[in-house]
Amino acid sequence: MEALMSNISYVSLSQATALERSLNMTAHNLANASTAGFKSINPLLESIEDSSTTRDISYVQDRGTYLDLNAGTLVPTGNPFDIALGGDGWMSFQLDGGGAGYSRHGRLILDVDGQLKTASGQPLLDAGGGPITLPDDVGQDITITTGGTITDRTGAVLGTIGVVTIEHGAAMLSLGGGMYHLPDNAAAPQQATDPKVKQGFVENSNVEAVLEMTRLIDIQRAYENSIKLMNQDDDLTKTVIQRLGRSG
Repeated sequence: MEALMSNISYVSLSQATALERSLNMTAHNLANASTAGFKSINPLLESIEDSSTTRDISYVQDRGTYLDLNAGTLVPTGNPFDIALGGDGWMSFQLDGGGAGYSRHGRLILDVDGQLKTASGQPLLDAGGGPITLPDDVGQDITITTGGTITDRTGAVLGTIGVVTIEHGAAMLSLGGGMYHLPDNAAAPQQATDPKVKQGFVENSNVEAVLEMTRLIDIQRAYENSIKLMNQDDDLTKTVIQRLGRSG
């Protein structure tokens, strides 16, 4: 009986731990519901059977996270520096300290040096992997084709936006603000063969706020039930010990 009660607590503890992680992720998703290009994060959970007993007992094990890669809605902004991607693909950005980050957050600004950057300062990279720098006199009079080519009012080519495809993109890790990086040993991104760049649009987060709120409430209730079950098991164990003590 003692072993059974212990298993009850262990099962409840594994569930409560997984639920707490799910709760944190759901709250994080809700906090980023208005972040352009943000992809909702989900826990990757697995049921593990207990091989040390003949009873049918399973525990919840945390295997990491994955991204929901469904596209958010594209919203017109009228800003010629804003870009969104239709279909698959990611824009590349230069991270602080080197390396590349990947995002579908295309709300960009033109800095004093003529570089297209995110508001937090990461330069947009071209098809060759270098920052895109526009001439001083270009102003806002630029055109970006579906293929990502940037031209001025005379039709002169100023650069080409790098759009890449990423194998197992759901395994990417969040850097915040809708920016992601590849995990260790991930396959190198490949240039997209048929990018669909849309100038003057921004992709919203794919978080469905109502769904996440409902999930948040369900997780909270399940977590409370897990804690309640552990407390009941603990109380039962104390009662058994007390009775055994009196009978001795």
